[in-house]
Amino acid sequence: MKTAPLVGTCAAALLAFVLTGCSQDDAPASAGPAGAPRQAASSPAGLPDGIAPLGTEQQLADGAWKATVRPLQAATPPAGDSVPAGWSAARVQVDLTNTGTDIALLPETAATVRVGELGLATVPFTDKSLAGFPEPDAGTKVKPGATFTADLGVAVPPQSAGQRATVTLEATQAGLAEADAVFFEGLLPGSRAGTAPTPAATAAADSAIELGQWSPDGVRVSPLQLAADKGGRREATLELSVRNADDEPRSGMGVTLRVLVGTDLATADTASAGLGYGDAPIAPRRTATETVRVSVPSRTVPGAVTIEAEQRGARLIFEGTLK
Repeated sequence: MKTAPLVGTCAAALLAFVLTGCSQDDAPASAGPAGAPRQAASSPAGLPDGIAPLGTEQQLADGAWKATVRPLQAATPPAGDSVPAGWSAARVQVDLTNTGTDIALLPETAATVRVGELGLATVPFTDKSLAGFPEPDAGTKVKPGATFTADLGVAVPPQSAGQRATVTLEATQAGLAEADAVFFEGLLPGSRAGTAPTPAATAAADSAIELGQWSPDGVRVSPLQLAADKGGRREATLELSVRNADDEPRSGMGVTLRVLVGTDLATADTASAGLGYGDAPIAPRRTATETVRVSVPSRTVPGAVTIEAEQRGARLIFEGTLK
């Protein structure tokens, strides 16, 4: 069985990414003691604890850095296919300030942007004006009190204008293996159009879970969208959503999907959100959604399909029809 790549509304993520090239601003910033405990900015009404508004500061790497994600701005899509048809482009600016008293190596930094109530994944892109972060081995140095600014580009799914954007910023200090993550939130540029879709229903405890329903513990697998036959198989896409109902960040989606077809439950494909998918931490009280690609034998359509979702040792069974 194969591990499926990202498609459609995937993230890249699906969505953590490290891009190439940036600029450094030597304007001084207030310093804080290295090793000081992180203090999130005070959350306004409507934002869960642990999520700061765009434009405010949060401490990273035990206080060695201060991070700010500025409000998102509309951007001009680059030439080529970096932005899928029907999607729009946005600019994300990230400021990292060295709060120590010594010159420091810029931490390896990744940003993931999820949009809307379902936390749909965005797709990162680069061009000459949105170069992003330097490569991890670039050895970029930042003076005490100086700020490094990265310009990032993300492709945003259709009809997302004016919806909320949750940005996960992960930074890994040189010599350390574990990343430190902070969360910011605001609105995408533009005016929101239309009405919000009706939320999907939640299956009752101890009952079968239909494709498109939420499980009681906050996992949803959408019905499969099938492409045409190709060599006896049909490519299919589905949306996998994971809801973090806790007040603490969730380490990632961490879900493996097994596609079983027919009454004999023959295994057709396997995909893992977290292996090849953007699997950044999920903010408190927020949801993450990835578009997953799998395939099924053409001879099984129409017919029954069962999706087994395994997360952290627990298994959920979703049932539906291929048509």
